[in-house]
Amino acid sequence: MEFSLSGAIRCMDSEHDALLTFKGGFRSGLDRFSSWKAEEDCCKWRGVGCDNVSGHVTNLDLRSPDSSNILRGEINRSLLDLPYLRYLDLSQNNFDYNPIPDFIGSLQHIEYLNLSNANFRGPIPSSLGNLSHSESLDFSGKGYSSLRAENLNWDYGLSFLKVLNLSGVDLSNAEDWLDSINMLSSLVELRLFYCMLHKLPQYLHHVNFTSLKILDLSDNNFTSKIPDWLFKIGHSVVYLNLSRCQLQGLIPDAFGNMTSLTSLDLSRNDLEGPIPLTLGMLEKRELHLYENQLNGSLEQSLVQLSQLVALNVAGNDLEGNITEAHLNKFSRLRVLDLSSNQLVLNVSSNWIPPFQLETIGLGSCQLGPKFPQWLRSQINYSFINISHASIVDVVPDWFWNLSSRVKQMDLSSNELKGNVPDFSSQLQLSLLDLSDNYFRSRLPRFSVSLSILFLANNSFFGSISHLCELFSANNSLSYLDVSSNNLSGEIPDCWKYEKNLVILNLANNNLSGQIPNSIGQLINLKSLRLDNNSLSGEVTLSLKNCIALRVLGLARNKLSGNVLAWIGENLQNLIILELRSNTFSGHIPFQMRQLKYLRILDLASNNLSGTIPRCVFFGMAKETLSLNYYPHTNHFENFILTFKSREYQSQSILPFVTLLDLSSNNLSGEIPEEVMSLAGLIILNLSNNHLVGPIPPNIGEMIILESLDLSRNHLSCSIPPSMANMPFLSAFNVSHNNLSGKIPASTQLSSLGDDSYRDNPQLCGPPVSKICSSDELNEDPHCSNENGDGEKIPSFYLSMGLGFIAGFWGLWGSLILNRSWRHTYFRFLGNMTDKIYVTVVVGAAKLQRKFQR
Repeated sequence: MEFSLSGAIRCMDSEHDALLTFKGGFRSGLDRFSSWKAEEDCCKWRGVGCDNVSGHVTNLDLRSPDSSNILRGEINRSLLDLPYLRYLDLSQNNFDYNPIPDFIGSLQHIEYLNLSNANFRGPIPSSLGNLSHSESLDFSGKGYSSLRAENLNWDYGLSFLKVLNLSGVDLSNAEDWLDSINMLSSLVELRLFYCMLHKLPQYLHHVNFTSLKILDLSDNNFTSKIPDWLFKIGHSVVYLNLSRCQLQGLIPDAFGNMTSLTSLDLSRNDLEGPIPLTLGMLEKRELHLYENQLNGSLEQSLVQLSQLVALNVAGNDLEGNITEAHLNKFSRLRVLDLSSNQLVLNVSSNWIPPFQLETIGLGSCQLGPKFPQWLRSQINYSFINISHASIVDVVPDWFWNLSSRVKQMDLSSNELKGNVPDFSSQLQLSLLDLSDNYFRSRLPRFSVSLSILFLANNSFFGSISHLCELFSANNSLSYLDVSSNNLSGEIPDCWKYEKNLVILNLANNNLSGQIPNSIGQLINLKSLRLDNNSLSGEVTLSLKNCIALRVLGLARNKLSGNVLAWIGENLQNLIILELRSNTFSGHIPFQMRQLKYLRILDLASNNLSGTIPRCVFFGMAKETLSLNYYPHTNHFENFILTFKSREYQSQSILPFVTLLDLSSNNLSGEIPEEVMSLAGLIILNLSNNHLVGPIPPNIGEMIILESLDLSRNHLSCSIPPSMANMPFLSAFNVSHNNLSGKIPASTQLSSLGDDSYRDNPQLCGPPVSKICSSDELNEDPHCSNENGDGEKIPSFYLSMGLGFIAGFWGLWGSLILNRSWRHTYFRFLGNMTDKIYVTVVVGAAKLQRKFQR
């Protein structure tokens, strides 16, 4: 809003000077003051409004219109020289985390005060309670605003207040917030979104704020039922938002008494039970109940809700067979989201709906097997989701050109076929998901407006070179997944502008050539999947720059070189590292210790040599980083994990798996005891190497281990008794080793079958057929895993002790036993002492003469 009122009366000189002083408090965004010239009437300045009669400044509106013209600085006390100021808006600016000045509370005539999203920090001053004429106060911030209030007692004197917005202000310590709000009898609009409130009183003795029309308490942590006092103000409320508040219990029937309610949002809570039929008694336009635990029949509720403009009940457990009869009265409907329930939409092929939808959310509803023909009548939608809808059909050509306004399209997880068109002209399209279907065509062209593109698990073929068209300097692409298709050719070297890309998945195709250098410029990349292609050569060192990577999949290619050292030094946020089935060489370096978040390390089937390092991969023993970096989709990482001699798709179990696979390499030496301290490990495979020595006795510490493969090595000694205490072990293989002695008695070890112990002729006891003799029941003294009840002596310290003894007696023992050697040795020491003494004395004399000159 701008005020530039003309008239015969000019603004007061004192207020003119006060405004110029106020302007001096800012150091950027000064273009906003271009009209503030000292010789001009201040009532004509941009953002200044004056009273037509007195000429006093009454309005000051310096709200930033956009991010390119933000004021930055501080609020000058000269505002106090504007005694008749009634309207002050400094929102959307940057006050550098300074506190709100206490003197703001002295602007006694203020009726409207807006300091929202202005980068203030610290407590809201209690002096604001002196603004007794105020009708609107806004201190909100986007997300967390860095402002806080220990209590709201300062609002007691604000009897005229109609609008209060504290969204984003930390009110976690304001235990009596509701009692304070209840004093504001004139309140019409209250917004307390994301205030970290944790207490929602269930009772209020006397409800005083009965004029309330807008109430937003969303994004708080109440963890309680919907309170009864809410319905005592219900006759006036038109907008109620209680979403994301961890509310529990049933939706009360009393909502039917809120006769003025036009928008109700109870989404993303833990509410349960059926949708109350009383909700149909309201004059609602919007009803949002998505992502709760609601159940029961939706059919009965639909009959009562036909006046709605928006209905969103996605993500519940509702059921029913929805027919055209249930929907024929929804003539006003614009938003319909029934996704992720147990619903069947059963309408005739010639049905024409009475509504024109802008949002079509029918994911996981049974729409098929035929493609829904009624969609042909919908030409204004911007969002459509018909994923997981059991459609087995060819997508008709008319569908692709229905709406030029479409922004998000999700057809994933059906059995769709047909031609996929050129999307390059769809300039509003930001999300396209065609994954998990039967589309077979050349990879189409796409709009540069895309942020999310998922085409995985289809039969797209040909080159991916024209994807470079998406990678303009100002593109917004964040997620790109074209995995599991038949794409071929080389990966183009055109990634230098892709600063926003978070996911790049080209896995499971027929791509060849080398990994291009420009991929190293994807500095925000969190997941890079190039596994199961025909890539060759060494991995580009430019990947060192991708320090945000959490997933690196290069398995099943023809890659070579020694990559582990620089991966350990640079990619320290890795959670999953898949390098199996290549020709990588070298040792496993100590730098791998720096991968403290690692949960899956698969280096199997390479040419690695040397010993297994005595370093602990911390992430396999502790909590780790999240793999949830798909904020706008339902997609997750999907790896093929090899264990129990089989390959498993890991999409559903990946968050719970920890795996270490070093099998089929040329590793030698003993298994370090430190590996057995990975208590969080579920899968361990060290098979098909050249490992020697015993199985470490502390292996029983891996209490949640499910799969252990140590086969085809040269391990010796007995199986440690501690393995009898591994209750989850379901796959165990130590075949083709040199183990001996009795197999420990346990349900897990004896139920696995003798194949797990094959080609260890000295093993005895169940489940192998060989019966243990009395000698085999005793521990082999040359193969002891443990020192009785004492502590095991590390070989390093034992060697050091033996070396000291040998060195000591090798020298001093000879001198003690042989007199002539002893006399010769001490005569030598005496002569050397005399020689050193003479040399030092002569040298000191020469220096003394030199300095005396």
